[in-house]
Amino acid sequence: MNGKSCHFPNAGWRPGGRATAAITLAALALTGAHAAEAAQSWEIASADIEVRCRLTVGGSFNAVTSALSGTLERTTPSGTDYSGELRVDLTTLDSGIELRDSHLRDNYLELERGPEFREAVLSGIGLDNPLPDGAGRHDTGFSGTLSLHGVERPIEGEVELRRGDGQMRVEATFSISLEAFDIPPPRYLGVGVRDTVEVTVAFDAAPAETSTGGTP
Repeated sequence: MNGKSCHFPNAGWRPGGRATAAITLAALALTGAHAAEAAQSWEIASADIEVRCRLTVGGSFNAVTSALSGTLERTTPSGTDYSGELRVDLTTLDSGIELRDSHLRDNYLELERGPEFREAVLSGIGLDNPLPDGAGRHDTGFSGTLSLHGVERPIEGEVELRRGDGQMRVEATFSISLEAFDIPPPRYLGVGVRDTVEVTVAFDAAPAETSTGGTP
């Protein structure tokens, strides 16, 4: 400074020199940053999904499936935003009555119309509160974009996350309007389903494999 240049003779070459130490620290910092980032990528291991349909005459029935797939990756340091998608194969929904299942698939969900009808896709997931590091339970609200029946709509709900032993357990609940997704009100044997259905998604997630085939 003050018009004078600073010189560190051989600093970049002497063992234990300042530049060597700085480069080493930088390399360690970058390695740690990449490892931390990779560790925030999660892949679905197993799942249970329940769609509760309330009837117009009272009572309800559930349609269930375990066909959930996808990978989520944290995109913000605070852990509130996630890229990736969660996909549900709607052809596997089971309400316990074969004829009712056939009506749901063919008359209301119209699965034969194409891939965008055969799957429900949740993307753009964001948490209301940051997910803390380390094991433990975390309850928060969430939001995202749901693609269903060829229509995209924003949704929001509540989620409970439990971390431990390198795994994550997620239990999310939210409601959707059938009318909002252009799904006609289902009727079965003269009994109708109310417009709002309640969805519970529970799944176990494990750290996703890296591009080199290892795990973070």
